[in-house]
Amino acid sequence: MKRIFVLLFISFLYACSLSTDKIIDKEKLSFSYTDDAYIFFRNIRQSNYDLEILEEADWRIYRHEDRQKGSNQFFNTAIVVNWRINKAYAILEISEKVEKENLTLQWSNPDGQKQGEIILKGLQRQQELAFLTEVYNHILRGNQLSWSPDGQNQTPLFSNNDYKEAFRVSMYDFYRLTGVL
Repeated sequence: MKRIFVLLFISFLYACSLSTDKIIDKEKLSFSYTDDAYIFFRNIRQSNYDLEILEEADWRIYRHEDRQKGSNQFFNTAIVVNWRINKAYAILEISEKVEKENLTLQWSNPDGQKQGEIILKGLQRQQELAFLTEVYNHILRGNQLSWSPDGQNQTPLFSNNDYKEAFRVSMYDFYRLTGVL
């Protein structure tokens, strides 16, 4: 009897676990969401977000409450939900001084053995989502990310771990909303 209880308990824990460290396959990205996923997001996750409603566009824009604000060099993402057509978009928000098209980020792994670039090629939603997904995957791998928002000086993409975590959580919530996770 004790073994059955332990087995059921372990099964329950496994079923409730969330895979927060799963690398996202860019081929599986989607913008569509189901009603139950949106209800979960609104009832459980929305409390972590600032909400802006654009009635004329039927959009609800969710920005993580811990995102970087009040700076001239920020890198955030917003979840934009168009509830009329059951679509959600992850939108890159950066300071106005930074050119969004062809935005280039540098990455290096923790020991510095590997490095490379992530480039936003085009401004279509699919390209932007692929770019944000690549940033998310590098965060999960523990890689260091940097950029040159002023065009000259290389600085960390996120000035502290809270801002990096706000980005990661926003993307994770987007992937759950759209059924990727």
